[in-house]
Amino acid sequence: MSPEKLFVRDPREVRFLNDQVREVLALADKSANGIPVREDDDFGFMATQFLYKQIQHAESVLALVPRRDAGLVARTMIEGLYQLLWTFQAAKERARLWRSFAIIHDWRLIQGRRREGIPVPDSEIRRNKAGLKEFGNLHRRKTSKSDSQDPYHKNWRGGVTLSEMADAVGRELYDGPYAELSDWEHWGVSGIGDAVSRQDGHITINPDSDRVAGQSLLAAFQCLLQTLEVANAHLSLSITEKIQTLGEEFMATMNSFYEG
Repeated sequence: MSPEKLFVRDPREVRFLNDQVREVLALADKSANGIPVREDDDFGFMATQFLYKQIQHAESVLALVPRRDAGLVARTMIEGLYQLLWTFQAAKERARLWRSFAIIHDWRLIQGRRREGIPVPDSEIRRNKAGLKEFGNLHRRKTSKSDSQDPYHKNWRGGVTLSEMADAVGRELYDGPYAELSDWEHWGVSGIGDAVSRQDGHITINPDSDRVAGQSLLAAFQCLLQTLEVANAHLSLSITEKIQTLGEEFMATMNSFYEG
């Protein structure tokens, strides 16, 4: 099925997608229960946390549809999937960046507390200094303003954008539901205007949208399934066949909506 057809809504989709999200969610819940993670396995730690978060988001999408705000959660799921897939391409190096950025986060909290005159325990300062000594250079900007008191990157990705991640791992979700749902998130005219109608000289707002529901459920299914694929590949969850079956049955049914 072409990417163009993938985002053309069929009236049967919402109920089917709702059922599919529940299926992959059940598999994810069962698979995520008690995953053992080695402390020296940064990507294993990252994949597990991303899986837990995607599970929570999928539950929220199911709770929200058909309301338009389901799209806000679905968009977050896409952001998380792209970060995980991009990290997986260089798992050891990039997961180390993600996990060690906690040191930079803590350093900024300490600096903020000091500026506000809030006491910081010496033990926290020593622990943070030790962390900066070990990981600080991973996050240090190559160039910074001479008067800058913060020499570190804004985030763990070091300036890599979500669009650049999409270039590296595939732009289908980014150019499809992520882009289409953006106007509602950013308070755009199109996103709000789509919810507005006029009746008898008055404006009415429809908080529900079958199209947004379809996009949100589609994104939730794909994000959770692909997150499971990554976690399974790295952590050996023994669910390869179940993931493949879900994906194949999903695509077969979606294709059937547009054949003939």
